Amino acid sequence: MKLILFLVVLLSSVAHANEPARLVEVRKIWDRAPHNAFTDLIRFNGRWFCVFREGKDHVSPDGALRVITSTDGERWESAALIKSPNSDLRDAKITVTPTGQLMLCGAEAMHDKSQKTHQSLAWFSKDGRAWSDPVEIGDPDLWLWRVSWHEGKAYSIGYGCGTDQFIRLYASQDGRKFETVVPRLHETGYPNETSIVFHGETAYCLLRRDGTPNSGLIGTAQLPYTRWEWKDLGVRTGGPQMLRIPDGRFVAAVRLYDKRERTSLCWIDPQAGKLTEFLPLPSGGDTSYAGLVLHEGLLWVSYYSSHEGKTSIYLAKARLPAPTRDIGSRRELFIDRFLIDRMDNTRLKLHEPQLAAPMAEPADTLEYGTVIKDGDLFRLYTRDGRGAKFDGDSPEVTRYCESRDGIHWTKPRLGLHEIDGRRDNNVILREPPFCHNFAPFLDARPGVAADERFKALAGTVKSGLVAFVSGDGIRWRKLRPEPVIMYTKEYAFDSQNVAFWSESEGRYVCYFRHFLDKKLRSVCRTTSLDFTHWTEPVPLRPNFPDEHLYTTLTQPYFRAPHIYIATPTRFHPSRGESTDILFMTARGDVPYDRTFREAFIRPGRDPARWENRSNYAAWNIVPTHSSEMSIYTTPFRRFTLRFDGFASVHAGADPGELVTLPLLFSGKELVINYATSAGGSVRIELQDADGQPLPRFGMSDCRNLVGDSIEQPVSWTTGSDLSALAGKTVRLRFGMQEADVFALQFR
Repeated sequence: MKLILFLVVLLSSVAHANEPARLVEVRKIWDRAPHNAFTDLIRFNGRWFCVFREGKDHVSPDGALRVITSTDGERWESAALIKSPNSDLRDAKITVTPTGQLMLCGAEAMHDKSQKTHQSLAWFSKDGRAWSDPVEIGDPDLWLWRVSWHEGKAYSIGYGCGTDQFIRLYASQDGRKFETVVPRLHETGYPNETSIVFHGETAYCLLRRDGTPNSGLIGTAQLPYTRWEWKDLGVRTGGPQMLRIPDGRFVAAVRLYDKRERTSLCWIDPQAGKLTEFLPLPSGGDTSYAGLVLHEGLLWVSYYSSHEGKTSIYLAKARLPAPTRDIGSRRELFIDRFLIDRMDNTRLKLHEPQLAAPMAEPADTLEYGTVIKDGDLFRLYTRDGRGAKFDGDSPEVTRYCESRDGIHWTKPRLGLHEIDGRRDNNVILREPPFCHNFAPFLDARPGVAADERFKALAGTVKSGLVAFVSGDGIRWRKLRPEPVIMYTKEYAFDSQNVAFWSESEGRYVCYFRHFLDKKLRSVCRTTSLDFTHWTEPVPLRPNFPDEHLYTTLTQPYFRAPHIYIATPTRFHPSRGESTDILFMTARGDVPYDRTFREAFIRPGRDPARWENRSNYAAWNIVPTHSSEMSIYTTPFRRFTLRFDGFASVHAGADPGELVTLPLLFSGKELVINYATSAGGSVRIELQDADGQPLPRFGMSDCRNLVGDSIEQPVSWTTGSDLSALAGKTVRLRFGMQEADVFALQFR
């Protein structure tokens, strides 16, 4: 095999962020057949598997599917060769099923075309060497191009192989029997080859077209993926394969036809409908059909090409450039690695909420409690079991309390419900089973009707989740008698199920409990535009092994609503009945970030907090002082943190640094939330996109910050005005010692 090496400069395991996209290595890995083409690539059980078609030519009756394997990507050996006496086998694609098997897909072009011309097939294997007999999948003469697994389901788009040129969306529970989801997904311009990527509740499809027009498309759809929006990329593409990388960008390998035919790596912007080529691979002529795997910081790319004469299989490794974060004037917290490119002698640190002084308890219990800050009024809702024998039992009621400071609470005598022969009580709801987990919120949707300013979800297994509305937060009515989220055997509505209006997503979002793989208590997510019709729930799977999550209490953070904060209750059955409160985050419809695995609030020294149901947080973290926010727990206690103080970038006694990813911002001034010791300090350098200090904004130009401030403007010798840099790509380099930086904002 001929070996071609490009840019064989060895870097440290963490590449410097100013490095542009570059090709690290390309090598030919197979050329034994006269024609070797149409690849895919996967990593499975510590080994690489590359699959492709072998034959005498691009189209020939002897096509077979070759499987080769390697431990290091350098030395490859044949694992299997799959042939058919009745057809030309074409376009191998490989994936891993939820049951831990390899699934190889392809299509056969029939020798005898009297009954059908094409049939899609699948084979299954536990080791990549011994394969099952072929299984026919999809409909005859619809070529299921590629299978993608998401949340336990297989999805594939088939395209018509005859004169009727259209694509059809399929789904399967087991990868063997595929059912039609959308019969005619698209039918202009001869649509055919596709690549589907899932992210949260959204599906993205990169689509090839070869008719008129012949430019590629990028499509998006929400669950259940029956309504698609398509945007024209304005570029002809072939052999599409797309991957979403962890920082949120979409990278694709496609065949481009302008100037000269070649295989290239491109960025795909689904929102703008734009394809941007950034790294052409050594290729030409008969080429493309890539497999993509991101592994240990490098993008591994299998593809075929004839630029060296014989059509052969190549493997490339590419290092991708750092993403640019457009943060505008939003406040960003250091609760994850969203802004971070590199940390030297610094770390992300989770901070421990401080127990406040005891206060007058607003109710006998704080079970599945909710705290809402409505202007200058704090509203508290809590369940009172009153001796209930089971979840949703008739004695349960929902009680209401008020406070002007979040510390001193009153129990208004509302007179709404007669309890034990009296009406001078604070009960706002007495209707089983909804008092068990009544979870209200203040609806922030613009234009919400005055008599629906408050909303809630409540219910158990028998009832499903029913929607309630209120104009004053005290007198409630059902939005409709029927549940808005129906029960299935996987769901477990007996927990505190929460919903809110998401400003960043422009829709209602609900997080409710379900059983993960029928074993662990976990969480699903669903969304709605009207609070009545909800999308098919998506399991989020934030659990670590043997970790049950009873609640999530997910909420938009009140100082940065595009960031969701969650304080779930964690339970390990094997360790008794005690529970911890965790800290998780999310940004929009992405899965939860579990940067911090340890407990956020421990039971502590109070024996009562080690008992069953004794360490739950109330829903919503609220401001109770000009710089302090409060978390309420059961037994009824209050814990406090500084604003934005969940976590920080922390530097100890030895000097450390943090360098951000490239940023775009709007505003005139940089402010940070920080704290140092008397001997500590923070300085910030502004850099260009390549990591070079900007004149007059270097580290030595920055005024040394020593102290403790929630919103501290940063200034340099020339002042603090950054308006000339707004809209330009910059990086921030923090120099820190005995310091914590919690958040930043350009304002």
